[in-house]
Amino acid sequence: MKIVVLATGGTIGSKRQEDGWITQNQEQIYEILERYRESEFFDSSILFDCFSPYRILSEALNAHYLETLIQAVTACLEADCYDGIIICHGTDTLQYTAAILAWVYQEAGTPICLVSSNYPLQDTRANGLDNFRYAVETIKKGLRGVMVVYRNSDMRIYVHKGTSLLAHQTFEDNLYSVDQSYLGVYETDGSWKANPAWDKEKETPAAVPYHGLKMATSEILWLREYPGYVYPEPDKNTKAVMIEAYHSGTLGVRRSLETLCKKAKEMGIPVYLLGAASDKAGYETMKEYKRLGLIVLPNAAPIALYCRLWLELGKE
Repeated sequence: MKIVVLATGGTIGSKRQEDGWITQNQEQIYEILERYRESEFFDSSILFDCFSPYRILSEALNAHYLETLIQAVTACLEADCYDGIIICHGTDTLQYTAAILAWVYQEAGTPICLVSSNYPLQDTRANGLDNFRYAVETIKKGLRGVMVVYRNSDMRIYVHKGTSLLAHQTFEDNLYSVDQSYLGVYETDGSWKANPAWDKEKETPAAVPYHGLKMATSEILWLREYPGYVYPEPDKNTKAVMIEAYHSGTLGVRRSLETLCKKAKEMGIPVYLLGAASDKAGYETMKEYKRLGLIVLPNAAPIALYCRLWLELGKE
Protein backbone atom coordinates (compact mmCIF):
# COMPACT_ATOMS: atom_id res chain seq x y z
CA MET A 1 0.00 0.00 0.00
CA LYS A 2 1.19 3.50 -0.83
CA ILE A 3 -0.06 6.73 0.74
CA VAL A 4 0.86 10.30 -0.12
CA VAL A 5 1.03 12.91 2.65
CA LEU A 6 0.41 16.56 1.70
CA ALA A 7 1.65 19.00 4.35
CA THR A 8 -0.04 22.41 4.26
CA GLY A 9 1.01 23.76 7.66
CA GLY A 10 -1.37 24.48 10.51
CA THR A 11 -0.82 23.52 14.13
CA ILE A 12 -0.01 19.95 13.11
CA GLY A 13 3.02 21.38 11.29
CA SER A 14 3.97 23.93 13.95
CA LYS A 15 6.00 24.20 17.13
CA ARG A 16 5.91 26.47 20.15
CA GLN A 17 8.89 28.83 20.26
CA GLU A 18 10.77 29.82 23.40
CA ASP A 19 8.84 33.10 23.51
CA GLY A 20 5.57 31.14 23.65
CA TRP A 21 4.33 31.90 20.13
CA ILE A 22 3.33 29.06 17.81
CA THR A 23 4.95 29.20 14.35
CA GLN A 24 5.55 26.85 11.44
CA ASN A 25 8.11 24.12 12.17
CA GLN A 26 10.73 24.86 9.54
CA GLU A 27 13.11 22.09 10.67
CA GLN A 28 10.66 19.18 10.63
CA ILE A 29 8.01 19.72 7.96
CA TYR A 30 6.91 16.09 8.17
CA GLU A 31 7.24 15.63 11.94
CA ILE A 32 3.82 13.94 12.13
CA LEU A 33 4.98 11.18 9.78
CA GLU A 34 8.21 10.72 11.75
CA ARG A 35 6.25 10.42 14.99
CA TYR A 36 3.98 7.86 13.37
CA ARG A 37 6.98 5.85 12.14
CA GLU A 38 8.44 5.87 15.65
CA SER A 39 5.19 4.78 17.28
CA GLU A 40 3.96 1.31 18.14
CA PHE A 41 1.22 1.73 15.52
CA PHE A 42 3.56 2.00 12.56
CA ASP A 43 2.72 -0.35 9.69
CA SER A 44 5.98 -1.04 7.87
CA SER A 45 4.14 -2.45 4.86
CA ILE A 46 2.94 1.05 3.91
CA LEU A 47 5.10 3.28 1.72
CA PHE A 48 4.75 7.05 2.13
CA ASP A 49 5.46 9.89 -0.27
CA CYS A 50 5.49 13.46 1.06
CA PHE A 51 4.86 16.82 -0.61
CA SER A 52 4.20 20.31 0.68
CA PRO A 53 2.17 22.39 -1.82
CA TYR A 54 2.29 25.33 0.62
CA ARG A 55 2.68 25.93 4.36
CA ILE A 56 0.49 28.39 6.23
CA LEU A 57 -1.36 28.79 9.49
CA SER A 58 -4.84 27.91 8.32
CA GLU A 59 -6.45 31.23 9.22
CA ALA A 60 -4.59 32.56 6.14
CA LEU A 61 -6.53 30.20 3.85
CA ASN A 62 -7.95 31.74 0.68
CA ALA A 63 -8.87 30.79 -2.89
CA HIS A 64 -5.24 30.82 -4.05
CA TYR A 65 -4.19 28.19 -1.51
CA LEU A 66 -7.29 26.09 -2.13
CA GLU A 67 -6.64 26.07 -5.87
CA THR A 68 -3.01 25.10 -5.22
CA LEU A 69 -4.18 22.22 -3.03
CA ILE A 70 -6.72 21.08 -5.63
CA GLN A 71 -3.96 21.00 -8.23
CA ALA A 72 -1.80 18.90 -5.89
CA VAL A 73 -4.62 16.44 -5.11
CA THR A 74 -5.50 16.14 -8.79
CA ALA A 75 -1.87 15.37 -9.63
CA CYS A 76 -1.81 12.63 -6.98
CA LEU A 77 -5.02 11.10 -8.31
CA GLU A 78 -3.82 11.24 -11.90
CA ALA A 79 -0.55 9.55 -10.91
CA ASP A 80 -2.75 6.52 -10.18
CA CYS A 81 -0.21 5.01 -7.78
CA TYR A 82 -1.63 5.92 -4.37
CA ASP A 83 -4.12 3.98 -2.28
CA GLY A 84 -4.92 7.07 -0.24
CA ILE A 85 -4.15 10.73 0.36
CA ILE A 86 -3.63 12.32 3.79
CA ILE A 87 -3.73 16.11 3.99
CA CYS A 88 -2.25 17.73 7.09
CA HIS A 89 -4.18 20.93 7.77
CA GLY A 90 -4.84 23.55 10.44
CA THR A 91 -7.97 23.36 12.59
CA ASP A 92 -9.34 26.88 12.06
CA THR A 93 -10.41 26.37 8.45
CA LEU A 94 -10.35 22.58 8.30
CA GLN A 95 -14.10 22.41 7.60
CA TYR A 96 -13.85 24.75 4.61
CA THR A 97 -11.06 22.85 2.89
CA ALA A 98 -12.80 19.54 3.62
CA ALA A 99 -16.04 20.82 2.09
CA ILE A 100 -14.38 22.26 -1.02
CA LEU A 101 -12.46 19.04 -1.63
CA ALA A 102 -15.54 16.92 -0.95
CA TRP A 103 -17.62 18.78 -3.54
CA VAL A 104 -14.81 18.49 -6.10
CA TYR A 105 -13.71 14.91 -5.40
CA GLN A 106 -16.89 13.35 -4.06
CA GLU A 107 -16.87 10.71 -6.78
CA ALA A 108 -13.15 9.91 -6.56
CA GLY A 109 -12.35 6.30 -5.80
CA THR A 110 -9.24 7.13 -3.75
CA PRO A 111 -9.87 7.98 -0.07
CA ILE A 112 -8.78 11.50 0.90
CA CYS A 113 -8.37 12.08 4.65
CA LEU A 114 -7.75 15.45 6.29
CA VAL A 115 -6.03 15.48 9.67
CA SER A 116 -5.09 18.26 12.07
CA SER A 117 -3.94 18.73 15.65
CA ASN A 118 -5.50 20.78 18.44
CA TYR A 119 -2.03 21.53 19.90
CA PRO A 120 1.53 21.41 18.53
CA LEU A 121 2.76 17.83 18.37
CA GLN A 122 5.28 18.42 21.16
CA ASP A 123 2.37 19.09 23.56
CA THR A 124 1.13 16.03 25.46
CA ARG A 125 -2.48 17.18 24.91
CA ALA A 126 -2.14 17.05 21.12
CA ASN A 127 -4.44 14.73 19.19
CA GLY A 128 -2.48 14.97 15.94
CA LEU A 129 -0.75 11.57 16.14
CA ASP A 130 -4.04 9.77 16.88
CA ASN A 131 -5.70 11.60 13.99
CA PHE A 132 -2.90 10.60 11.61
CA ARG A 133 -2.81 7.00 12.84
CA TYR A 134 -6.51 6.51 12.29
CA ALA A 135 -6.44 8.24 8.93
CA VAL A 136 -4.05 5.48 7.89
CA GLU A 137 -6.43 2.89 9.37
CA THR A 138 -9.38 4.46 7.52
CA ILE A 139 -7.53 4.21 4.21
CA LYS A 140 -6.62 0.59 4.99
CA LYS A 141 -10.27 -0.08 5.82
CA GLY A 142 -11.24 0.96 2.29
CA LEU A 143 -13.62 3.82 3.12
CA ARG A 144 -14.12 6.18 0.20
CA GLY A 145 -14.62 9.90 -0.27
CA VAL A 146 -13.22 13.01 1.40
CA MET A 147 -13.14 12.52 5.17
CA VAL A 148 -11.89 14.26 8.30
CA VAL A 149 -10.45 12.03 11.03
CA TYR A 150 -10.45 13.70 14.43
CA ARG A 151 -10.19 12.74 18.12
CA ASN A 152 -12.58 14.60 20.39
CA SER A 153 -12.18 15.14 24.14
CA ASP A 154 -14.04 11.86 24.81
CA MET A 155 -10.89 10.19 23.37
CA ARG A 156 -12.87 8.59 20.54
CA ILE A 157 -11.72 9.21 16.95
CA TYR A 158 -14.54 10.25 14.64
CA VAL A 159 -14.57 9.92 10.86
CA HIS A 160 -16.63 12.71 9.30
CA LYS A 161 -17.77 13.25 5.73
CA GLY A 162 -16.15 16.34 4.26
CA THR A 163 -19.52 18.03 3.70
CA SER A 164 -21.00 17.33 7.13
CA LEU A 165 -18.81 19.34 9.50
CA LEU A 166 -20.15 22.15 11.66
CA ALA A 167 -18.09 25.17 12.72
CA HIS A 168 -16.17 24.83 15.97
CA GLN A 169 -17.94 26.02 19.08
CA THR A 170 -16.16 28.99 20.62
CA PHE A 171 -13.14 27.97 22.75
CA GLU A 172 -13.70 24.26 21.97
CA ASP A 173 -11.50 21.91 19.97
CA ASN A 174 -14.08 19.19 19.30
CA LEU A 175 -15.48 18.56 15.83
CA TYR A 176 -19.09 17.57 15.15
CA SER A 177 -21.12 16.56 12.11
CA VAL A 178 -24.54 18.04 11.40
CA ASP A 179 -27.31 15.80 12.80
CA GLN A 180 -24.60 13.50 14.25
CA SER A 181 -24.08 12.17 10.72
CA TYR A 182 -20.43 11.12 11.09
CA LEU A 183 -19.50 7.91 9.26
CA GLY A 184 -18.23 6.03 12.26
CA VAL A 185 -15.95 6.12 15.27
CA TYR A 186 -12.85 4.34 16.52
CA GLU A 187 -13.49 3.49 20.15
CA THR A 188 -10.84 3.95 22.84
CA ASP A 189 -9.74 0.33 22.33
CA GLY A 190 -9.20 0.98 18.61
CA SER A 191 -12.24 -0.96 17.42
CA TRP A 192 -14.33 0.48 14.59
CA LYS A 193 -18.03 1.21 15.08
CA ALA A 194 -20.10 2.38 12.12
CA ASN A 195 -22.62 5.09 12.96
CA PRO A 196 -26.20 3.77 12.63
CA ALA A 197 -27.45 7.37 12.42
CA TRP A 198 -25.59 7.94 9.16
CA ASP A 199 -28.10 7.57 6.35
CA LYS A 200 -26.50 6.81 3.01
CA GLU A 201 -29.76 7.79 1.30
CA LYS A 202 -29.28 11.35 2.60
CA GLU A 203 -25.73 11.72 1.34
CA THR A 204 -24.95 15.04 -0.25
CA PRO A 205 -25.58 15.40 -4.01
CA ALA A 206 -23.09 14.71 -6.78
CA ALA A 207 -19.79 16.51 -7.11
CA VAL A 208 -19.70 20.08 -8.41
CA PRO A 209 -17.84 20.56 -11.72
CA TYR A 210 -14.70 22.51 -10.89
CA HIS A 211 -14.19 25.75 -12.79
CA GLY A 212 -11.86 27.47 -10.36
CA LEU A 213 -12.54 29.61 -7.31
CA LYS A 214 -13.21 33.31 -7.15
CA MET A 215 -10.26 34.98 -5.49
CA ALA A 216 -12.57 36.77 -3.06
CA THR A 217 -15.85 35.59 -1.55
CA SER A 218 -17.17 39.10 -0.94
CA GLU A 219 -19.71 38.31 -3.66
CA ILE A 220 -21.41 36.00 -1.13
CA LEU A 221 -23.15 37.89 1.64
CA TRP A 222 -23.33 35.35 4.51
CA LEU A 223 -25.53 36.68 7.30
CA ARG A 224 -26.71 35.23 10.58
CA GLU A 225 -29.87 36.08 12.48
CA TYR A 226 -29.65 37.48 16.00
CA PRO A 227 -31.94 39.71 18.10
CA GLY A 228 -32.19 43.25 16.79
CA TYR A 229 -29.93 42.61 13.81
CA VAL A 230 -30.18 45.28 11.10
CA TYR A 231 -29.69 43.51 7.79
CA PRO A 232 -27.37 45.22 5.28
CA GLU A 233 -28.43 45.82 1.71
CA PRO A 234 -26.76 43.99 -1.19
CA ASP A 235 -24.65 46.04 -3.58
CA LYS A 236 -23.60 45.71 -7.21
CA ASN A 237 -20.87 43.20 -6.31
CA THR A 238 -23.21 40.82 -4.48
CA LYS A 239 -23.97 37.59 -6.35
CA ALA A 240 -25.85 35.74 -3.61
CA VAL A 241 -27.10 36.19 -0.06
CA MET A 242 -27.11 33.40 2.55
CA ILE A 243 -29.04 33.90 5.79
CA GLU A 244 -28.53 31.46 8.65
CA ALA A 245 -31.69 31.08 10.74
CA TYR A 246 -32.09 30.30 14.41
CA HIS A 247 -31.80 26.59 15.28
CA SER A 248 -35.57 26.07 14.84
CA GLY A 249 -35.51 27.59 11.36
CA THR A 250 -37.00 30.95 12.26
CA LEU A 251 -36.11 34.55 11.43
CA GLY A 252 -37.29 37.80 12.95
CA VAL A 253 -39.16 39.31 10.00
CA ARG A 254 -38.55 43.05 10.27
CA ARG A 255 -38.09 46.05 8.02
CA SER A 256 -34.39 45.63 7.28
CA LEU A 257 -34.90 41.99 6.19
CA GLU A 258 -37.81 42.97 3.97
CA THR A 259 -35.70 45.75 2.44
CA LEU A 260 -32.83 43.34 1.77
CA CYS A 261 -35.14 40.82 0.08
CA LYS A 262 -36.89 43.49 -1.97
CA LYS A 263 -33.64 45.00 -3.23
CA ALA A 264 -32.15 41.56 -3.93
CA LYS A 265 -35.20 40.66 -6.02
CA GLU A 266 -34.90 43.88 -8.01
CA MET A 267 -31.21 43.13 -8.67
CA GLY A 268 -31.78 39.47 -9.53
CA ILE A 269 -29.78 38.24 -6.52
CA PRO A 270 -30.90 34.94 -4.95
CA VAL A 271 -31.44 34.96 -1.18
CA TYR A 272 -30.92 31.55 0.43
CA LEU A 273 -32.09 30.52 3.88
CA LEU A 274 -30.04 28.01 5.89
CA GLY A 275 -31.50 25.92 8.69
CA ALA A 276 -35.20 26.16 7.86
CA ALA A 277 -35.66 22.74 6.29
CA SER A 278 -36.88 20.55 9.13
CA ASP A 279 -39.29 17.79 10.01
CA LYS A 280 -40.54 19.88 12.92
CA ALA A 281 -43.82 21.76 12.79
CA GLY A 282 -43.26 25.20 11.29
CA TYR A 283 -43.56 28.39 13.29
CA GLU A 284 -45.86 31.18 12.23
CA THR A 285 -43.02 33.39 11.02
CA MET A 286 -42.09 30.71 8.48
CA LYS A 287 -45.16 31.75 6.49
CA GLU A 288 -43.21 34.85 5.51
CA TYR A 289 -40.44 32.96 3.70
CA LYS A 290 -42.38 32.53 0.48
CA ARG A 291 -43.59 36.13 0.53
CA LEU A 292 -40.04 37.38 0.94
CA GLY A 293 -38.79 35.14 -1.87
CA LEU A 294 -36.35 33.21 0.30
CA ILE A 295 -34.98 30.02 -1.21
CA VAL A 296 -34.95 27.40 1.56
CA LEU A 297 -31.93 25.12 1.32
CA PRO A 298 -32.00 21.46 2.41
CA ASN A 299 -30.67 20.36 5.78
CA ALA A 300 -26.90 20.42 5.50
CA ALA A 301 -23.86 21.89 7.22
CA PRO A 302 -23.80 25.67 6.57
CA ILE A 303 -20.08 25.65 5.75
CA ALA A 304 -20.62 22.97 3.10
CA LEU A 305 -23.44 24.98 1.50
CA TYR A 306 -21.30 28.13 1.55
CA CYS A 307 -18.43 26.25 -0.13
CA ARG A 308 -20.76 24.80 -2.74
CA LEU A 309 -22.01 28.28 -3.60
CA TRP A 310 -18.39 29.50 -3.75
CA LEU A 311 -17.66 26.78 -6.30
CA GLU A 312 -20.82 27.56 -8.25
CA LEU A 313 -19.68 31.18 -8.64
CA GLY A 314 -16.56 29.89 -10.36
CA LYS A 315 -18.67 29.00 -13.39
CA GLU A 316 -19.29 32.68 -14.16
